[in-house]
Amino acid sequence: MPAEQKTTGKPSRIHKTVIKEGPMTPAMTRRQALRAAAAAAILPATAAAADPSRNADVQADLVIHNGSVHTLDRHGRRAQALAIKDGQIAAVGDDRDMRRLIGRRTEVINAGGNTVMPGINDSHLHLTSYGLTFPPLSVDLDTETLDELIARVAAAAAQTPSGEWIRGRGWSELRLPRAPTRHDLDPVTGDRPTILVDFTLHTSTANSAAIRLAGITPETVPPAGGVIERDHDGQPSGVLREGAQQLLQRVVPPYSGADLVKAVKLASAALNARGITSVTEPGIDPRLAALYEQMAAAGDKTVRVTALLHAGASPTTMDETLAVLRGWRSHASRRWFRLAGVKIVADGVPTQARTAWMHTPYTDGMYGSLTIAGGNVAEQVANLNRMIGRAHRARVQIGTHACGDAAIDAVVAAYVAALRNRPNSHRHYLIHGDMVSPSTLARMARHGIDANFNAEIKYLIGRALAPLIGDRRTDYHWPYRTALQAGVRISSGSDAPVTDPQWLHGLTSMVLRTGNDNATSGPAQRIGLTDALRTYTSAPARQDHAEQWKGTLAPGLAADICLLDADLQSIEPGEYNGASATVVIAGGRVVYERNAFSSAVRPRPTTPGRYLSGGCCALSR
Repeated sequence: MPAEQKTTGKPSRIHKTVIKEGPMTPAMTRRQALRAAAAAAILPATAAAADPSRNADVQADLVIHNGSVHTLDRHGRRAQALAIKDGQIAAVGDDRDMRRLIGRRTEVINAGGNTVMPGINDSHLHLTSYGLTFPPLSVDLDTETLDELIARVAAAAAQTPSGEWIRGRGWSELRLPRAPTRHDLDPVTGDRPTILVDFTLHTSTANSAAIRLAGITPETVPPAGGVIERDHDGQPSGVLREGAQQLLQRVVPPYSGADLVKAVKLASAALNARGITSVTEPGIDPRLAALYEQMAAAGDKTVRVTALLHAGASPTTMDETLAVLRGWRSHASRRWFRLAGVKIVADGVPTQARTAWMHTPYTDGMYGSLTIAGGNVAEQVANLNRMIGRAHRARVQIGTHACGDAAIDAVVAAYVAALRNRPNSHRHYLIHGDMVSPSTLARMARHGIDANFNAEIKYLIGRALAPLIGDRRTDYHWPYRTALQAGVRISSGSDAPVTDPQWLHGLTSMVLRTGNDNATSGPAQRIGLTDALRTYTSAPARQDHAEQWKGTLAPGLAADICLLDADLQSIEPGEYNGASATVVIAGGRVVYERNAFSSAVRPRPTTPGRYLSGGCCALSR
């Protein structure tokens, strides 16, 4: 929250005060005087040494001192303190360096020897979709049993008028014995059309009322890569996977504008509480783009957003998306919202759905498939190349979802063909890249193609994919070390709401390759703390074409800062998960303080076993 709205909570390891000179006045309480004296004792003679009249042009708005400051610049430099002025970092150095910048109205934060670092840039997160998971915007379906799931749907139905929609999110086939079907839902929902989206966003289930409204029959043919699951008699079961979900979503009434704004604000508050100040959101629609633009223009944002428009599954839909981009005129600060390009979804996910396209089959013999339009694989690959070629010629950035190694190879080949050995100035990149091979990583490095991995999902999944893809691929899954050694720049993202955004879990995963199940998955893929932190800061800034103004702690860059209650450099990697943000600053403004955080928007606790890879479509419905 803004500094002028801060409330005093239980004393913590972070001490702050506005340093004032002179005797205690009626306006200054005894507590304030003691806090000012304590600050003066920690920074000897800072107030006396500062000459506000002589240094008025350089007096900082805020100084953070006594910290373990990770600048995360290319040299990995460390510091003790930094100063903020007019929303930017004014100086970085030791405590003595900052004394001259402290004036009468400078706020001072004692970091207590703990980590001070750039604000986290979650490089793959669906902001509005994450906000829509908070009740009352949808029913939370993260349950361990079908009975509990049905009970929650029944409770929602009891409060929903006849004929109106019920919407829920978060169920997981990794926890449930099977996907819920219309046979489970019909007895408790009646004539209320119901859509329940799983936590990956790649599968939905619906009741009979919704299936009828969507016109889905035994004769309905799903789009390429989509799946309509059927009962033994050929009737739709209610379970729709990948592109088949669009058959249902097109009849679901959209959320109101007020609901979307509420979702953005709920999500932003939860992200700020985790130390997140920027997100890259792939796959939005024009309606969401307009909403973000409006909020940015109004100064109503605490999380920066760089977004890609969802380009559909064919050259025709790509052309329509590029037309929107050509007509886009931004009237807001591009540092708070920027529409960067397009997102393509090439395949599915390597979960029980088995829709990620693999060279080597899953343990049950399935290979998955592309989700691009086309009557066969050759036509799908040709259309993928056309889509990437058209977007490249339009000079926009492309991020392409590809999880299986076969899909990844097809995408990288299409990128290389579009680039024709020219530098990748648009910074096209691979989204997810679960099973990217060493040879493909080498090819990506030669052509400047970056990748976006999901360490937080790897932490939550542990070894859960082994029954589906085998032990060898489970160990290699998201090969951080191999990628960095090949020279590929890697960013990390939570893919929320696929999982709750917990970047400290991601650090544990990268440094230890240990998951929520305490099992190790591929120790050969471990990387160091500094490299891991860069995947959440400087690397995403570069992915966003923003490394000149955010992502590291250096003078002149945006004052997006995360203070923790621990020094990551001095604790064991297994203790990272016990750390948390205490103060978070975005654009020089305090947007989160732990003691002042409202329980109304407190992030939900992460449930062990929630997965997994590749929630790719931010639903605005």
